[in-house]
Amino acid sequence: MTAVAFGVLDTSVGLIAEDLRRYGEDDVALWVMTCSDDELLRVCSVADWLLLRGQATTSGSSMMIAKACAVAAVYVCEGKPRNLRRRRRMPASAGTAPDEHSPDADRRPDLMAQLSTGRDYGVGQDARDFWSAPK
Repeated sequence: MTAVAFGVLDTSVGLIAEDLRRYGEDDVALWVMTCSDDELLRVCSVADWLLLRGQATTSGSSMMIAKACAVAAVYVCEGKPRNLRRRRRMPASAGTAPDEHSPDADRRPDLMAQLSTGRDYGVGQDARDFWSAPK
């Protein structure tokens, strides 16, 4: 389950990896399973920023949490912003997640580290320029 606890996005690397695969980002899905704790913290902070300050959908709502996490993981992994390979997620299917049963799949960012670094931790100016809501 992905949630916003105490105003900070909280999810597991397994859930992020699953959504990355569904968006066609298999290489980043493998990376997120072994990323450092600091990288995971940045992924969640960037995703949180995207939900609050990123581009809205045509209906005016923020992007889905799954998409925000996937976009943020690509940004942190590659070091630059870009759109996902797929606009829509592929349907979930059994056996598509090679690490879904890994003991590390439930790893989450440290809450105290999230609270001490601030909500915009890891959000560079390049991300702000690329994803900011149009004025």
